[in-house]
Amino acid sequence: MKTSLMIFAASAVFVTSGLAQRNDSWTEQYFRAKYGRSSPTEEARQKAERANTAWREETTPTASVAPSVNNSWMEQYFRAKYGRSSPMEEARQRAERANTAWREETAPTANVGPSVNNSWTEQYFRAKYGRSSPMEEARQKAEREQKREK
Repeated sequence: MKTSLMIFAASAVFVTSGLAQRNDSWTEQYFRAKYGRSSPTEEARQKAERANTAWREETTPTASVAPSVNNSWMEQYFRAKYGRSSPMEEARQRAERANTAWREETAPTANVGPSVNNSWTEQYFRAKYGRSSPMEEARQKAEREQKREK
């Protein structure tokens, strides 16, 4: 009798110490699997933790933030699928360009050389036929005539 009483007392101590634990992962996992939510003690603990936590105010990224900050996987997916930025990203880039101060550069004069009016079509024509396009030749001819007149 004395032995059974001692075993009962020891088991009661072990059972109550197991129930008194704050974070028993096995019982919490069992409760969550069975009921699909946290146990009431765990919910109370999380609520108390949230109440005692100081939160920073979240700020949304602005147009002045680096582009890598605004690049999400959705933007990368859109760029891979359509070969261009998403409309939202294009609008952000336009706003960034509009809000950026640019230094005004002077346009080169006509005396600089033939590379002044070198568009991609001119480069294509030169690569394909090995000479300047008729429009470029006409422009060069007009320049030469202007120089002779002066």
